[in-house]
Amino acid sequence: MVQTKQLNAFVTGATGFLGLHLCQQLLDNNWHVYALCRNKEKMTLKHKNLFLIEGDILAPETIKKQMPEKINALFHTAASTNTWFRNNDMQTATNITGTQNMLGLAKHLRVKRFIHISSVVVYGIHTTLKNITEDMPKAGIDSWINYVRTKTASEKLVLNNKAIDAVIINPTHIIGPGDKNNWARLFKMIAEQKLPSIPNGAGSFVDVRDVATGIIQAYHHGKTGENYLLGGTNMDFKQFVHKVADKLKVKATKTQLSNSLLMALAQFKNFISRLNNKEPDLTPESVTLISDVYACNSAKAKIELNYQNREFDKTFADTLNFLRTENIINPAV
Repeated sequence: MVQTKQLNAFVTGATGFLGLHLCQQLLDNNWHVYALCRNKEKMTLKHKNLFLIEGDILAPETIKKQMPEKINALFHTAASTNTWFRNNDMQTATNITGTQNMLGLAKHLRVKRFIHISSVVVYGIHTTLKNITEDMPKAGIDSWINYVRTKTASEKLVLNNKAIDAVIINPTHIIGPGDKNNWARLFKMIAEQKLPSIPNGAGSFVDVRDVATGIIQAYHHGKTGENYLLGGTNMDFKQFVHKVADKLKVKATKTQLSNSLLMALAQFKNFISRLNNKEPDLTPESVTLISDVYACNSAKAKIELNYQNREFDKTFADTLNFLRTENIINPAV
């Protein structure tokens, strides 16, 4: 949908995986985009209607000085997804204080709509298969995992702020072209046949481009104070790993350690990290998150936002092409 009326957007987390796709789609729809960057050099997009705002959500006063008088939408994608205990304090500040600051900025700028990018994790972590829907309790508020708890708390801040017209977006596992750090690591390990164990969880894998489109649709059609789950293809990690391995024409590992063994390993690595102060590649928090078992059909978003998600094979083909182009995966694979 190409936007004809001139609209101005402010996007936090603009240089992140989702933030970049969101900025690109907004620009494609004729928005003027004010993109918040802690480091302008990390912004890879260039466009006549893209305006870089250098700053941090923890320092809102510096942002105010760089903003135009009229902002139609504030898209808050910035967040910390940390799973190591030593980064918890900064994560709490980013996810909670940062969100509070952006709510204050939205009020100051008289923003028409605040689109808050939350996560499926606010609905808690499940040990048996659950079909997640928007009317489920927000069990994440009591989680021992700082990421889950702070994402849930930040969402609550938004919903409790009656002065702001806010819509909440809850994406599931976001994959797709442009990812160099998150799921790209899993793709790389599968390609190089170095995946030590298949995770035991299940989830919904969604294309980043579909999430970006859904976010923009939420501005136009979302109902104030409502949550919208944006999911994709439901599958467990064994299915996911085998699908990726088949496409790459490599053998998938047969190893699938139990959650108890993975947790024991993670706790050992966590103990070592207390001694050497180096972030481990596996933590008790990350083991718990990849062991979550859920499905999601996004029925509400499809009806109210006209949300659509593409087939996994299309997403994977585009992702693989990107990873090869960037030499993250050997082009020959």
